[in-house]
Amino acid sequence: MRRALVTSLGLLTFATAGCERHPEDPIFAYGRALHRDGTPRSGETLTLERLDEDAFAPLATATTEASGDFTLEMLSGDTVKDELYFSTLHRLRLALPLEADGSGTFLTFTLQDDVELPTLKPWDAHPVVGTSDQGPTVAFPPAPPAPPLPETADTLELQDGDTGGFVPILPSEPEPLLWVTSGGELLWRRKGTESPWVASPYVLEDFASPRVQLRAASAGSWLFEPLGGESSSVNFRLEWRTGAEPLPPGTLRPISRGATCEPSFADVCPWTDGLLTPVDFWEKETDPRYHSVVITLPQPTLPRRAVVRGLSYPHGWGGKDWLVLEGSMDGEQWQSLARVTLRDLSRLELSLLDARFGFFTEPLGGESPYGDGPIRLGAQEPVFQDVPLSGTAPVRFVRLSVESLIYDGTSPPAEFYTLSEVSIFE
Repeated sequence: MRRALVTSLGLLTFATAGCERHPEDPIFAYGRALHRDGTPRSGETLTLERLDEDAFAPLATATTEASGDFTLEMLSGDTVKDELYFSTLHRLRLALPLEADGSGTFLTFTLQDDVELPTLKPWDAHPVVGTSDQGPTVAFPPAPPAPPLPETADTLELQDGDTGGFVPILPSEPEPLLWVTSGGELLWRRKGTESPWVASPYVLEDFASPRVQLRAASAGSWLFEPLGGESSSVNFRLEWRTGAEPLPPGTLRPISRGATCEPSFADVCPWTDGLLTPVDFWEKETDPRYHSVVITLPQPTLPRRAVVRGLSYPHGWGGKDWLVLEGSMDGEQWQSLARVTLRDLSRLELSLLDARFGFFTEPLGGESPYGDGPIRLGAQEPVFQDVPLSGTAPVRFVRLSVESLIYDGTSPPAEFYTLSEVSIFE
């Protein structure tokens, strides 16, 4: 089957658009539901939900056959949201019920006409918490494989600007994601690390009730051109999760707890208060933009460690970003404390990442039917870093920024969007 060619991401929507249906025309989505051991989930009723305003609401149901196969029927008009001057695709959701151990999987997607869906199958995994001389450990298995391409489906392709060859845009490969929370807020996330993971005492800080679970996600797009039928497409995001296990409470209190910061606030700085709540840097077009955070320590200190949580910023088009930490005694002369590579992607890797985790598949928030926070990947992936510092003299001020490579070869500071917490340790 001929593959559609995409040489720029701006063509993605156009390339996946099928022929227009009438709103009252029926369309179908075909899928399969399995138990974690691969056996069919027979005779189960699955509910298709649609995102309306800020919540998902039931749209249709289907009962699985003995093979685990199911067919969802809906109207074409049920999948399209008419705006004032244009139409968009409704985001749909299909989920399996939680297993007794807290494992679950769900699918969010948009579709145009008849499509096949990725198989729904729980991840046969759970986090195993242990101990070591370096701290608590968490052992875990590999992530589930990416959804295989159906025999009736095809993919878009990207042209490699360096070689001229064509690369299929296959669903992203899932990676194990360690998801640590405390008091309902995200304390730490770690993607693709080797098992077992050792929880640094700096990461656990002094949080009293950390809990860890495993999560994973795959995103992609499939095209369908059935004989005698209308061309169609599906953009999807498949997520897996396990139940959570408790971790030992942390015992380290950062020297920066309760410190003031710039941007300044009337009350306690929200990035040193230990509450983990994400705080935006601006809300209105008239708000000033910030490209760094400066923390004023209570007294001169030789900092040895910094932990950054939940930092989001616009990723540079050059594919390379660096987290920069600097120290100063007077706020004028700065010494380097650390420079950590956050990304180092080729042009092809950057394009593939943007194509897979684009507008149709990135979470808006609230997608998980199990109450989990959204997994931000691609251009929305936040920064969580535990950084050793190499300063040689005491400092009173610590400055955090991100340098981002742009097309002219320079690396100016990136604008900050959101930050949860910054902790400095002696």
